[in-house]
Amino acid sequence: MQQNIIKISFVCIIVLLPACAQLPTDFEAPPSYVIDDTDDTLLGKKFKEVQKNMQNENKKNSKMYLISDGVDAYVARAALLASAEKTIDVQYYIWHSDLIGKLLFNGLIVAADKGVRVRILLDDMPINSETESLLYAIDQHKNIAVRLFNPFASRGFRTTSYLMNPRRINRRMHNKSFTVDNQFTIIGGRNIGNEYFSADENSNFEDIDVMAIGPVVNEIGAQFDLYWNSKVVYPVTAFDHNKATQNELESHRKKLNEFVQTKENSKYHLDVKDSDMYQSIEKGELPQSKQSLVFDGEVHVIYDSPLKALGKSAEEVDYLKSKLEPYVEKIHKSFEIISPYFVPGKNGVDYLTEMVKKGIKVKVITNSLASTDGLMAQSGYSRRRYDLLEGGVKLYELKTKIKTQTSKSLRRGEKAKSALHAKTYIFDREQVFIGSFNFDQRSSNINSEVGVVYDVPKMANLIAQSVFDESVGDVAYEVKIAHKNIEINDIEVEQGELYWVEIKNKKKIYYATEPKTNFWRRFGQGFFSLMPIESQL
Repeated sequence: MQQNIIKISFVCIIVLLPACAQLPTDFEAPPSYVIDDTDDTLLGKKFKEVQKNMQNENKKNSKMYLISDGVDAYVARAALLASAEKTIDVQYYIWHSDLIGKLLFNGLIVAADKGVRVRILLDDMPINSETESLLYAIDQHKNIAVRLFNPFASRGFRTTSYLMNPRRINRRMHNKSFTVDNQFTIIGGRNIGNEYFSADENSNFEDIDVMAIGPVVNEIGAQFDLYWNSKVVYPVTAFDHNKATQNELESHRKKLNEFVQTKENSKYHLDVKDSDMYQSIEKGELPQSKQSLVFDGEVHVIYDSPLKALGKSAEEVDYLKSKLEPYVEKIHKSFEIISPYFVPGKNGVDYLTEMVKKGIKVKVITNSLASTDGLMAQSGYSRRRYDLLEGGVKLYELKTKIKTQTSKSLRRGEKAKSALHAKTYIFDREQVFIGSFNFDQRSSNINSEVGVVYDVPKMANLIAQSVFDESVGDVAYEVKIAHKNIEINDIEVEQGELYWVEIKNKKKIYYATEPKTNFWRRFGQGFFSLMPIESQL
């Protein structure tokens, strides 16, 4: 018996020892900054051309193009990569090594081969062994540098590493930006992966990006530099197990090039050629139908300090939520929330219902239990649902299969279910925030985030009208409280219980339980809602 205990203890020590590894300290991470001498580039000249045609000559204004279609979002990034001449900065929480991830990785290498400086900043949490190997290899390129945010000290034992140091590992970089030649930037809710660009066969996210030029680009660049040069960011060369060589770079370059060639005339490649964005680039101008998605106005980039990852409080360092508060506090008519993970907590419920008492209309669209990819986050929302409704907040939950006009024609993903991923907040239909910040506890207090407040009434109004006035009945269920006993599909719904309303072919369909879910899905949500984890969701 004693021998068995000794053996078990020895095995535990062997398993946990790698997790006790410390982050490297003896490495070089020379600071680098935005290259701003890019006016003579192709994109710089394009910016000057666009600037001449701007309706408002206010130099504080930026110009924006709203991108909701997934294929258009990919084409925009690919086009910027192809146009790059001096510098590319990309910052993401997730970058998969799938179709989209590899296409864009290849684009980065091609740009670097032309002499473009490429800086890749990724969060370490979602990186798997395939992506890690690829990142280590392309970092060997003389024009490419790869750094990781708040990395695991032990590269091969992530679970045990998390258990040994949960407070640090729990804090992740959720920021998303894609900037080329310090002239054009794309910011919004999308990570890099098939499901964010309508390229997945099974499930795709509904999301929003903004491609922008003007002062906003410099502000995004300043945010990137702050993170890139932060002490919580490590170059991949700092890790001892990184043995990548030039040979591995050449091997991955060859594999990526061959991969791209095999995708010529694939379903997604054909979708790309059919997309509005691709056609616009080919013709050199936006079609008339897309002109309504172009805006200009003053914007404000807001973001968390990277030192939030060290557990610094909102009193010690900048928190995005603190910078967002002044905009929310000025609301006097309506607050419209689009958030895939909506976990307001008790304080959030009290705040939103107090707004309703003041005569402010508060509407929320989030994922349904059927559409969400985050069951625990959904449990944090479901436990607050009744109090929100009782307080006068309107709640809508996304259906699993919604199709925009463009996505109906897609060859790939045409049968895929849809889930919400956009993080957008509309203040009085005068201003709108678009970025990576979810209306939940994790974005507020744990992860780092970035977003932009657009002081552009036309833009705010367009998004609000298209989502809450025109399409919400088609794409979402409305959640309601029964004010008397009712019967729905032979199920008794008692007074005070919730039910769901769907509008289909202009007729109302009622559900007594969460639509398109089974018992075990509902059980899982209920189980997690009982656990004391709301502060982590």
